[in-house]
Amino acid sequence: MKQAIEFSKNEHPFLFVGSRRKSHNAYFIVVTSGSILIRLGKHEHLVSKGHGFWVPFDCLHAVTILPGTHFFNVAFSIRLRQPLCRETGFFVVTPLLDALLIELEKQPAENHDWDGVEGRLLKVVADQVSNLSASTQSLSPAIKKQYHSALALLLDGNKVTEKSAVQAIEPVLGMTLKEFEACLTIRETVKLTRSGRKLPQIAAQLNTSEVLLNTLAMAILGKPVQ
Repeated sequence: MKQAIEFSKNEHPFLFVGSRRKSHNAYFIVVTSGSILIRLGKHEHLVSKGHGFWVPFDCLHAVTILPGTHFFNVAFSIRLRQPLCRETGFFVVTPLLDALLIELEKQPAENHDWDGVEGRLLKVVADQVSNLSASTQSLSPAIKKQYHSALALLLDGNKVTEKSAVQAIEPVLGMTLKEFEACLTIRETVKLTRSGRKLPQIAAQLNTSEVLLNTLAMAILGKPVQ
């Protein structure tokens, strides 16, 4: 990081599958459309539109960004002397923080000015997060607790057919459950590819065809399986 605090606006037309790693800096994301999955240990959390998620320094986690997702990211260098939240999880995006992020979005992306407007806005953001409270007690605050068991099944790669659960989860995901299941299939394909598996082996392990995997990959990843 060049600055103590850095802001970025991110748009992902295709699926992004992050590796499991420790964070080199503290950061938070606020999703403006679509959804992001964040795995912590055995549990995965769904961050959807309007919600924020805080990741402290040295936190072991994995990020999956679903196709069509837009989000803000604010990273805080380990050099920053200001105390920051040490817990991981969802936090409330206050109206002031939301307004600050919108103003930061308007700043020229090619000219990061720490001593100018962007720097002043980031310092106010830092002040706002100094008292931030994060929690992982919920798999997704956007979904009612009565459907969290169904969401857990879905995130683990199982099918969910209960009509009321489907109706509660699909609008939050921003896609149908079938589309989400296809994303999880391609995510597993990417992971197996990274471990050295070849397409025929992956297709056999996932009990599907090479043609279908490549067709899904083109639509979801924007490229065929390597």
